Amino acid sequence: MTLEAFLSPPVPIYMQFFIFNVTNPDAIRYHGAKPVLQEVGPYTYEEKRLKYDLEWDDAEGTVTYLQNKSYIFVPEMSPGLSLEDEITTINAVMVVAADALARGGPNVVASVIWSEIERGFDLFESHTVDELLFAGFEFPEFDFDFSSVPGLEATEGLNGTIYELLEMLGLDPPGWLAENTFGLLYGRNNTNDGTYKVKTGALGIDEYLYIQEWKGHAELTYWNDTYCDMINGTDGSQYPPPIKRDTVLRLYTSEMCRSLYLTYEKDRDHFGIHVYRFIPPRDMLEDPLVNHDNLCYCKPDEDHCLGAGMLNMAPCAMGVPIVMSTPHFYQGDEVELAKLVGLEPRKEEHETFLDVEPRTGVTMNAAKKIQINIPLKPYGQFPSFKNVPEVIFPILWANESALVDEATAQEVKKGVTLPFVVVDAVCGTLIVVGALLIIVGAFKFYRFKNARKQQKS
Repeated sequence: MTLEAFLSPPVPIYMQFFIFNVTNPDAIRYHGAKPVLQEVGPYTYEEKRLKYDLEWDDAEGTVTYLQNKSYIFVPEMSPGLSLEDEITTINAVMVVAADALARGGPNVVASVIWSEIERGFDLFESHTVDELLFAGFEFPEFDFDFSSVPGLEATEGLNGTIYELLEMLGLDPPGWLAENTFGLLYGRNNTNDGTYKVKTGALGIDEYLYIQEWKGHAELTYWNDTYCDMINGTDGSQYPPPIKRDTVLRLYTSEMCRSLYLTYEKDRDHFGIHVYRFIPPRDMLEDPLVNHDNLCYCKPDEDHCLGAGMLNMAPCAMGVPIVMSTPHFYQGDEVELAKLVGLEPRKEEHETFLDVEPRTGVTMNAAKKIQINIPLKPYGQFPSFKNVPEVIFPILWANESALVDEATAQEVKKGVTLPFVVVDAVCGTLIVVGALLIIVGAFKFYRFKNARKQQKS
């Protein structure tokens, strides 16, 4: 039963997406106005997980596996919403192209290319939710060959997709542009995120399910720092028992390309089962200038540190200027929060947590919450960005959650809690019986001793 639960979670996992609809795109683009955002969601998907290609190593006490994840839309858990809903949001591809061209420096060819890109793209575009998430939408192809015009001979042969054009200019375009289709999760349905090697507990329970390697490496290669490149803990589903209030729960999440840690907040009751709630401490995502442990996440250098609650994902996202953060910048940078209208950070809605049963280390209730943003600013001298404000621009946030329901919780209680209660009761009874036997024995010994004295006298 334990192996079955390891291969495929016995409780449903849901991924909920809350997308930010931009209500004032023209005011942002032309007048540098504060973005006004309207949260739409949740668009709920059931997440199916299955571990496969297992390789057991008894000598190491490890198992290596791949884990497939697939997502199925659940309409009944997305009331009043449809994947055909249209959302207006920032054009992330246009920002990526502008960032790449701006890093290449000003030149005539780049200016010509950009003028044509602006004919095919808009800084704010409307797409269906399905297109924005998994289905993706196709980009136009461009023809930038103006070599017949005096002075533009260098543009000869410049035609094709954005990826091809960036390559022709000697730039390093991100690999995902090669398919000329974009969706925030395009190409990630029914896939895995690489091989994991974890401890099985066969050689000791202390590191049970701790990740030893990911993609064949014992540490990451993104941050060029021993601390930031550590792969620590489990995937968050279970921990080596027992769990105490002073335990620090560590987990690695490939979506954020880093390890996280959670600390005890409070005791809770989960359908009659006593659990401990663990949450990320503020220090973990604190401003690097406040918590210097986070300085190694500042890329390309410490002069480019982001504020609290934010992580620059470019090193592990093929150079794409993506910023991960807490939803609604919860416990995050107040300066960035003030640049936006429509965000209302709340602990009960936007905080990540794990509720763990202390005797077994099993997570009974979990919610991992992450927001995807892209930095908006005046890139180079490109007209579309000339008047925009400089802001970390939210696109969506996601809540990946799993809950052991009441019926399952009662089974867990019978299988786990009840035996401990029985053992405690039996032990208590045996202690009482033992104490009574000692008292009775002492009394009899006292009477026997007195009887012997009377006989001698």
